[in-house]
Amino acid sequence: MKKLFVILGALGLVFLGFTALHVMAAEKVMKQDTVTIVTEQTNLVKTADNFIVLFDTSSSMNEPYLNTGMSKLEAAKEILKEKNKTLPDLGYNAGLYLLSNFKPIYMLQKYDREKVAAALDQLPAKGSGATLLQHGLLKLDGVLSSLSGRTVVFLFTDGSYSDMPGSRKPVEIAKGLADKYNVCFYVINTAKGAQQKEILKAVASINECSRVVPFDYLLGRPEYLTGALFEIDVETIETIETIDYIVGFKVNNIQFDFNSSAVPSASYEELNKLGDFLREHPKTYVVLSGYTDITGSEEYNLRLARRRAEKVQGYLTQYSGINIGRIITQWYGKKDPVADNTTEEGRQQNRRVESVVMGLE
Repeated sequence: MKKLFVILGALGLVFLGFTALHVMAAEKVMKQDTVTIVTEQTNLVKTADNFIVLFDTSSSMNEPYLNTGMSKLEAAKEILKEKNKTLPDLGYNAGLYLLSNFKPIYMLQKYDREKVAAALDQLPAKGSGATLLQHGLLKLDGVLSSLSGRTVVFLFTDGSYSDMPGSRKPVEIAKGLADKYNVCFYVINTAKGAQQKEILKAVASINECSRVVPFDYLLGRPEYLTGALFEIDVETIETIETIDYIVGFKVNNIQFDFNSSAVPSASYEELNKLGDFLREHPKTYVVLSGYTDITGSEEYNLRLARRRAEKVQGYLTQYSGINIGRIITQWYGKKDPVADNTTEEGRQQNRRVESVVMGLE
């Protein structure tokens, strides 16, 4: 059994002949007479106990969302509806609140898909007023105080706030919440200005489980938000069948030196082939998952795993010209080793970035 952190949209994805023990170069699974078809038996593992959506309905959300004909507010609603349809019910507590005046749309309670869908239909059709980011974060304290376990806050915001004399900045409020509660912020960035983007980046830097999620790439790709709430444990079963089309792309794990996030030169050829495949198939994208060995603290290893995934992402963007929107990064630190951490050989295998190509038709 090999534990893969894949995304909800990857359920049913076909991997061909790929295990951590195989040694092979990155390559397409081309048209051929026989291939190894891998079926998957999946177990869903919660990574959070609660989630809260703080939804921005300020006037800036009336701006167009790319070339879709929708406003940012309409697109954000569609993203939440899309996510609600695919989210497995693993016993979460959930809440949906308007950010500006912290009005409850779905008061914090046990997650119910149909009730959440009805609540999403009650969100305003048009934005108005200011963002009031500080107000929403301050009000969040009262909700978090009633919860136990890990909470993920999905924060839709443009980063605007009122800088009144004596008032606390958003990052200070968020840091205070993270120090007080077991909370991670997934900041859905709708900001346009550089200053607002820096504010949101600072909020997402308060701990290693928080991050900024690019709003422009979310619609149609709920995988960006999936890793926050659950992981997928996959058991693979191999069979031989005949096919006559491309069904996948094999990529070896990228292995790193101890305490290093530098992409090893031995992996350049592997990554170049991955970049070539992504360019040849423009509808595909790749999920990069960073890991470490067991040495060091959990927080340090999360940070190191993140750097490793982002270094591989940087290599693909710089040397293969792949748009960053087609590269999803996840990081899990020392979780889910693929080898024995009591041996140097095993630790070497665990210092890795796994790559999964998605979007093949």
